[in-house]
Amino acid sequence: MPDILLEATINASPDKVYQALTDQEAIRSWWTQQANAVPKVGSVSEFRFYNGQVVMQMEVAKLEANKVVWKPLSGVPDWPGTSVTWDFTPVEQGTKLLFGHRDFASSEGSLPMTGFNWAWYIISLKKYLETGSGSPHTGAANT
Repeated sequence: MPDILLEATINASPDKVYQALTDQEAIRSWWTQQANAVPKVGSVSEFRFYNGQVVMQMEVAKLEANKVVWKPLSGVPDWPGTSVTWDFTPVEQGTKLLFGHRDFASSEGSLPMTGFNWAWYIISLKKYLETGSGSPHTGAANT
């Protein structure tokens, strides 16, 4: 099964990275401004894109000091059955983030565009943590 794997070094502490991945207002600052997220294992977070034309629901499957895991439940047709993993460790420059969107059924479908989009949002996450301002999706149909 194909995976998307991305790595970034972020000039921020692992605690700040964890907060950016779990706090609703932080997620709204780097991923999508239309996010409803509760940092509790078993909760279902909702992320809206394109004026609500795309609604992703993800179960919070794991919350640890150095790992966050989401399980897509709905939204993009080939995302259910995959997992979104965020592993992070302290390094001299801040935090090394290893992102994975794992277990796609095939390399067709949304995989190529999903890889591109996650790369964009990892850069937004890095920018948010290092400067205080990310590049989240605004909810508009063309952003």
